[in-house]
Amino acid sequence: MKKTDQNYWPATASRGRGLLVAGFAAPVVLTVAIVLAGHFEPGYSHIFQYVSELGAAGAKHQKSFNYGGLFLSGLLTFLFAIGLYVRVKPRASLIASGVFVAVAGFGRLVAGLSPCDAGCVIENMSMPALIHAIVGFFALTSGALAALFLAIGLKGGRQGGLFWLSVGLGFAALVLVIILFGFGKGLPYLGVIQRLILAAFYVWVVAVALKINALQPARSSCADSMDGLGELR
Repeated sequence: MKKTDQNYWPATASRGRGLLVAGFAAPVVLTVAIVLAGHFEPGYSHIFQYVSELGAAGAKHQKSFNYGGLFLSGLLTFLFAIGLYVRVKPRASLIASGVFVAVAGFGRLVAGLSPCDAGCVIENMSMPALIHAIVGFFALTSGALAALFLAIGLKGGRQGGLFWLSVGLGFAALVLVIILFGFGKGLPYLGVIQRLILAAFYVWVVAVALKINALQPARSSCADSMDGLGELR
């Protein structure tokens, strides 16, 4: 029997269900790590400083934040992307959304392994700091694109609420990413702006995890007919 858009991944979808829990865990892990590391870092400001400065060279709890915050939340985000990939309809825009989530997670994971220099300055960056800056850019940008591509896949569908949430959060995050990387350390309230980008992404991730049943493959009419025959026997 030829596989259709409706019944392409039913078995795989059930296997991806447990991975979606990672979407709820990732923002919790990252938030707790930011709050705790920021509390114990002398003179640190959540308003005016990058999140990455908590794991920068010379930070008081550098390894704890990088591994327990960035790396772990990135890994959980990547696992959520796998769960999203195997649960959504096999449509290009929805698959692309899952790929962008994976890039966001992988970028955060790598950022935890390659800390920035003290203060996360861009002058005379070391190789780990350069890698950190590059993957950080792709992680934040991919998070915004993930929401926008999901919106494309949902256009004209029944999930109007998730569609508009994806458009709003994705567009807002993308604009803030451009502002953040365009102005860099000279940007006032850069800590607030970076945290708004992260918050937008993970609010969207949680919303998608809660609405995942609306994105998974629908049952085909053939499958429904077979179930009906089984009930008659």
